[in-house]
Amino acid sequence: MIAFPPSTHKGLRLPKESFYTHATLTPVLKRAMVDDVEQIVWSHTLTAGTLNVNANDKVRQIDVLTIILRKRDYNEKIFEVIEKAIPRHILFILRFKNECRLLIHFKEAYENVKGKYRIVESYTTDWQPEEEVSLSITGLDLERIYHNFVYQVAGNKLKKESGRELGKAIEQNQDTEKIRNRIARLEDKMRKEVQFNLQLQISTEIKELKKKLTDIF
Repeated sequence: MIAFPPSTHKGLRLPKESFYTHATLTPVLKRAMVDDVEQIVWSHTLTAGTLNVNANDKVRQIDVLTIILRKRDYNEKIFEVIEKAIPRHILFILRFKNECRLLIHFKEAYENVKGKYRIVESYTTDWQPEEEVSLSITGLDLERIYHNFVYQVAGNKLKKESGRELGKAIEQNQDTEKIRNRIARLEDKMRKEVQFNLQLQISTEIKELKKKLTDIF
């Protein structure tokens, strides 16, 4: 079970309708907001003051939003809309009955545009019994705490290396996934190809891509 310090407690219920006025929702997402989400609670606010850590210009506040879901299979785009509507960093705690999972979008600020962020990548934990979900608050400032949240939620999807920035780690991981997907498509294409010379061409490209993967790691 996640235990946030009492100093961070907020406990403010947010009307779903408030996001309609701060974001452009398609009819599908409006329907999903109604059908998938029961309640949105701004449960905790993590700041330098509430956590007694150093201030940081890049991450000034982390809002913890607890989302009570009506169903286990939800439209994940809902949370991108919420993320974009709030100009701060967010950790989502998703609850359905007695199960729980964590969701976090790693986002970066746009250059020369104050208060605007772009989502770089999204990570979720598996569904678990509520009492088994854990998250540690570690770091000397809010940026490090936020980055450690990302690593914890990402789990084995993201490798932490000393001296490598989180943004760079995510970029390399995205490049790796693109190469793996390309290899999978080419291998499928090669199995279906009947011309030997084209099979050789595809095989050569696959070998080159696999070498790229080796170079990355």
